[in-house]
Amino acid sequence: MSRGPSRLAMVAATLALPLLYFHRATFSSDVFIARDILLVYYPLKQYWAERVSQGEFPAWYPYDGLGQPLAGMLISGVFHPTNVLYLLLPLGVALKVIALGSYVSALGGTYRFARQWGLERGSALLSGITYALGGYLVGISNNLLYLMAAATFPWALWGAERFLHQPSARRAAAAALPLGLILLSGEPQSFALCCALVLVLVLLRPERASLPRAASRAVLLIVLAALLAAVQIAPVLGILGDSRPSASTLELATSFSFHPLRMLEFVLGPIFLNPETDAVASFAMADELFQTGMHSFWVNSVHVGAPALLLVGAALWAHRRRALAWTVAALALLVLALSMGRHLPLYGWLYRWMPVWNVFRYPEKLLPYFMFACALGAGAGLQAVLREPVLSRGLGRAAFVLASLCGLFALAEWRGRVFSHGVIGALWKTPRPDIQDILHGNVLLASVVAGVTLGVMGAVLLRVRAPAPLGWALVSLQLVILYLANGDVYQVTIPELLESPSHVVGTILEAEQDSGAVRPRVYGVAPELQEHEAIEGIAAIDIQSINMLDSLWPGTPALWHLESARPYLPVASWRAASLLGIQQAPLDLPPSRVLDLFGVKYVTVVAREYRRLNGEPDVILTEVPRFNELLLRNPLTLPRAYLATPVCVPDEGAARALLLSRSFTPGQQVVLECPPGPEHVEAPQSAGALGQVRFVRYAPEEVVLEVEATQPATLVLNDAYYSGWSATVDGRPASILPANVAVRGVRLTAGTHQVTFSFRAPGQRLGAIITLVTLGLLGLAMLVQGRQRAVGRASPAVPR
Repeated sequence: MSRGPSRLAMVAATLALPLLYFHRATFSSDVFIARDILLVYYPLKQYWAERVSQGEFPAWYPYDGLGQPLAGMLISGVFHPTNVLYLLLPLGVALKVIALGSYVSALGGTYRFARQWGLERGSALLSGITYALGGYLVGISNNLLYLMAAATFPWALWGAERFLHQPSARRAAAAALPLGLILLSGEPQSFALCCALVLVLVLLRPERASLPRAASRAVLLIVLAALLAAVQIAPVLGILGDSRPSASTLELATSFSFHPLRMLEFVLGPIFLNPETDAVASFAMADELFQTGMHSFWVNSVHVGAPALLLVGAALWAHRRRALAWTVAALALLVLALSMGRHLPLYGWLYRWMPVWNVFRYPEKLLPYFMFACALGAGAGLQAVLREPVLSRGLGRAAFVLASLCGLFALAEWRGRVFSHGVIGALWKTPRPDIQDILHGNVLLASVVAGVTLGVMGAVLLRVRAPAPLGWALVSLQLVILYLANGDVYQVTIPELLESPSHVVGTILEAEQDSGAVRPRVYGVAPELQEHEAIEGIAAIDIQSINMLDSLWPGTPALWHLESARPYLPVASWRAASLLGIQQAPLDLPPSRVLDLFGVKYVTVVAREYRRLNGEPDVILTEVPRFNELLLRNPLTLPRAYLATPVCVPDEGAARALLLSRSFTPGQQVVLECPPGPEHVEAPQSAGALGQVRFVRYAPEEVVLEVEATQPATLVLNDAYYSGWSATVDGRPASILPANVAVRGVRLTAGTHQVTFSFRAPGQRLGAIITLVTLGLLGLAMLVQGRQRAVGRASPAVPR
């Protein structure tokens, strides 16, 4: 390995190793699936592909929380170039290709950055394997945007490092494009941190005299990346006033904080229970012991591997007199401290004092940057070991010492259950003996495996002297231990589960065969599955998927073009979220005024609770005994559009109070937030006395209605009130007013009218122009620079 493997071998390894690692997903029809894939990405990407394949741009998403802008929804990744695959391939296949390609990208980007920092090919390959196939990236396969962002930022840092060293238009594009793609994938926090690291690369450069020039280059890259991503940034900024804040409190912002106790997983692997396959354990352990606040872990593994961590130690020892090594280590530990969120004060300080930081949430999202530093350290350690035989022998002896410590830990756990019952029992206020017993087995097995691995590593370091065999042995050992620890962390499901409707969805579709363009609105009140009956031949993760589909969990009804009133996606209107959020008391069980008001026609509830409260049996459409759920029909729901008598109020607070009061008559009255002026309250009319409403066209970005009003009234459209919507009445512009707090209202005079609602994402046109102009100028600069170099090469040398 002193000369290093060939470039062709590196390319082959970069392509083959991730695909072999994920053999279940690669060589079968199974698709990656877990909670977030099912609730977010599968529905969003299906919707995007359906609309674009019809020659339409999907600016509005009608299937969540009364509707919300798609272009302004970062997690939709609506402008990411990989979306083209959803047009060319079946949805499940496209998701699989993008997920698997992300691991190839992560390995390749880490390899290239390691090479840029002076590592030889074999050492750089170890860095790529450690990062791409480590526990975090394998565990985040259930959340596509974070996987894509983590797979992209190594390329952005590689490009930035090259541009800082020798700027050119081509190198500027190679750095700014992946940096912009991090944001286009939907991860603003990773984009912000990667931009900060581009500036850090300036400070890490040895040439202090060139720092101002390098800093200006770094700023240029960041600005260029932002301009390239303007098509996404502008729509996001355009809706900030309407969307609910994602991290409105420090408590919410620090959900999914990395617990210090899980640092043990760096060495031992995913010893704590997998929350996706054991929901009961998820609730009990994740919330009570680890305080994630979300009933589960962010990722099920953060395993780096004992060989890699020992090599990180070797790198620090070999470079102990270099300030660069300790600076990088300090930055990595800073990111690790930030990822701990609520368990350390650092994240809270940034949340309170640093502008913009308080819009970010879930500190554990920062972990891939720590893992990336560990991966680079492992590669640097391997290179140092191969160059210094004395270090190799010393590391071998250290490996045997650590192997002995793992053995002692395993013995203490076997004989006295020191960790599973001693440590965990002391930290967990209400420990579960059954979970502790499973944890005992996990810890015991992982400790033995880590001890054996370190023993093998020690023997290799002490017995193998030739650099090439030693290097390949250590790379292979790291690959094997990562596979043993994380090979089952990622989850796949059979695509048939997502290709046919569940029992509950099928019942609704059968009842709504003649519903036309206006699809029914549904709401899932049933809580997340905590226990279930085993189904022969179906894995636990698949049972949870079936439960989410049957429970009408938000996101899943969209797969069959049913609208979910329950807000889940991040840019749901704060008005709709405040009324329709699952925590709201009026939604505990139907009947509910809020459900009636906003056109919710079907509701799922917990069967035992509904019967305990003597719920009406006549509205039960079907039952799912396996999940203890009922599907109810709501006979009191209001239509999607109707005429009502306006009751003017000055603001949202007054509207909410009146809406939930006994003096308000749903269907006959509408609470309207009117412009400043004299208030008036018109007497409610008898049902049907105000006129008729008929849909002429009902599309996501355009709704056309014909109205026959017998007297002045307000047309209520039961879709979200949001910036970007405009209205015309008989071709003339009309004001849209907030109606019943969350939906749209237009005031009409008596007579026959055609009312048109149209949506244009705020800022989208300006953002698209900025992105296209930036791409054009960047391309032109590359072309001019390329021609200048060609001319320079072709010009004959001038004799002196």
